[in-house]
Amino acid sequence: MAVPYKIQRKRNPQKPNEPGQWHAVPKTGSPVKEKFMTRMATEDTTVADIELAAAAKLIGKFIYNQSIQGKRVRIPGLGSFRVSFGSEGVDDIMDFHTGLIRNVKIVFTLDSDLRASILNDISFENAGVDDEGVQYASLENYKQVKGLSGDNTQGSGTPGTGGGSDDGNDDGEL
Repeated sequence: MAVPYKIQRKRNPQKPNEPGQWHAVPKTGSPVKEKFMTRMATEDTTVADIELAAAAKLIGKFIYNQSIQGKRVRIPGLGSFRVSFGSEGVDDIMDFHTGLIRNVKIVFTLDSDLRASILNDISFENAGVDDEGVQYASLENYKQVKGLSGDNTQGSGTPGTGGGSDDGNDDGEL
């Protein structure tokens, strides 16, 4: 199975009068429901889907408890979570206070083996074109409507390195 992408025109904010260039953007759907995820993940195992759901909730509680203590939390085979932030600087240490802390984030880093496996096995398939708010089901439909001919695109299933951006994608995300 391939990762679907759509082709979308993106304008350069520094060149607002130019039409922009076409880019591939991931076409993600809504996140799967918990019950579906647990059933799929426990398929062909002796673990019940309700047990996985309970374990996931316990892991979430563990991540919360460790994160608010400033600890990095590693989940084997999945990745690690950590709190990150910046702060405004002060010239005199006596002027520093926690109100200067800004941009608090939770950072997730995918397990390196899992990341390598995904990037090694990933392929892509065209799932349409988004042009000025109009969704076309395929590149071929877009070409037909616009009166374009020729085929200078690669077929689906082309392996990649997982690069790209999710900018402009309003289909939801995990």
